[in-house]
Amino acid sequence: MKSLSYLMSALVCLSLSFPVRAAVDVPLSSDTLPRHPFLGVTAEPAPGHHVRVAGLYPDSSAARSELKPGDILVSVNGAAIDSVSTFVARVRSFKLGDRVICHVQRGINEMDIEITLGEAPREQPNDIQVTYDTVRAGEATLRSLITMPTDGRSKRPAVLFVQGIGCLSIEAPLATPNLTRDFAYRLTRSGFVVMRTEKSGVGDSLGRPCRDVGFHEEVAMFTSALRKLKSYDYVDKDNVFIFGHSAGGWIGPLVAMQEPVKGIAVYGTVVRPFMEYLIENRRRNVWLRTHPDLAELEDEQRQYASLLHYVLIERLSAAEAIAKHPELTPVTKKVFLQDFDHLFDERSLQYYRELNDENVARSWASLNLPVLAMIGEFDIRTTQFDHEYLAAIVNAQHPGRASWQVVPKLDHGFVAHQSLDDGVANEFVGPFGEQVVERTVTWMEAQSAAKKALPSSAVDQ
Repeated sequence: MKSLSYLMSALVCLSLSFPVRAAVDVPLSSDTLPRHPFLGVTAEPAPGHHVRVAGLYPDSSAARSELKPGDILVSVNGAAIDSVSTFVARVRSFKLGDRVICHVQRGINEMDIEITLGEAPREQPNDIQVTYDTVRAGEATLRSLITMPTDGRSKRPAVLFVQGIGCLSIEAPLATPNLTRDFAYRLTRSGFVVMRTEKSGVGDSLGRPCRDVGFHEEVAMFTSALRKLKSYDYVDKDNVFIFGHSAGGWIGPLVAMQEPVKGIAVYGTVVRPFMEYLIENRRRNVWLRTHPDLAELEDEQRQYASLLHYVLIERLSAAEAIAKHPELTPVTKKVFLQDFDHLFDERSLQYYRELNDENVARSWASLNLPVLAMIGEFDIRTTQFDHEYLAAIVNAQHPGRASWQVVPKLDHGFVAHQSLDDGVANEFVGPFGEQVVERTVTWMEAQSAAKKALPSSAVDQ
């Protein structure tokens, strides 16, 4: 059965390209982060543990070099490149102005290409203000981007945007579509301050590589980000919301248990045990995308479920699992793409184990605050059931506090499609679905205008 590289991340809105770039520092205080180098390459996995140049950013160092889309990156300054994450880590080890030698394969030929690393462009929209700041979170220092309306108000409602599970940058200075930036800008144009926060080791952020950070540690990082957002004098501290996209919908309620908010909106998330989600999500995506022999698919699904049980529940290593159960070797190679420490080549086993251990339903039930759960009609990565179920969990303890909605025609990444088939074939490609912002704004404005029954989010003891 075909190995599905697009399933390497379970709940992240992503393309298979990974832009290697840095944020731009517009300091608000002395607590600033150094700039990181900008190569200007969009990299993607290639067969045989290789990395392919998917594209080059205009006017970048790479675009001015002899590098071309389709080149296979063999090594950088002599260090072998066997995955996108290895490539990103290698580029991040350099400084601005450093010269790097990319050894590439182009067809049957191999060559060395010299590139001098330059600076990244910055986000500079014409109609809203973007500032770059930092968040201290334990031993990590995270880059944050705050977008603000230019309406002159002294206090504004604010939103902490919590992205999905992947280690992708939330900064997008170029004109190409970017779901996180495009959502944040539209929300800001509706009157909200919006904070986006890079994960540890991503973009300018300093700290352990994102793929090695645990789930609990990541929750703590976003809790620190929320506290930083609420510290700004232009933020109305009584009207701060969390918007959790995808796996950010797991993080949102855990953050709110530590730091009160006005309400939480989520889109394309899960409330059931994460292992259960992974099994169902793989079945659904393989079926819709490749139309396989379904009996064969179910044979493999049983192996997949067994493997997840051994590595997530029994906490065996992947090597231990296949040593005890050799029949699981084929499926193990499909989900541990580069090494046995990182499931789907995205996050560590520790992250997935902590995520699976977390009974997020208990967290939702304990929060007495307004909740909006949304899912796109053509989202094939999560289910309508989870969103209806999430609202039911909240309302069982706090009647009337939660609602759920299906947003017509949208996929998991806020992109609008004409049909489910179009959404499957062109996931994340197409026009931005304005409805998700309109519904979010309408709901948040209603919560802000409502008479407060509670000072902010309250946790039942």
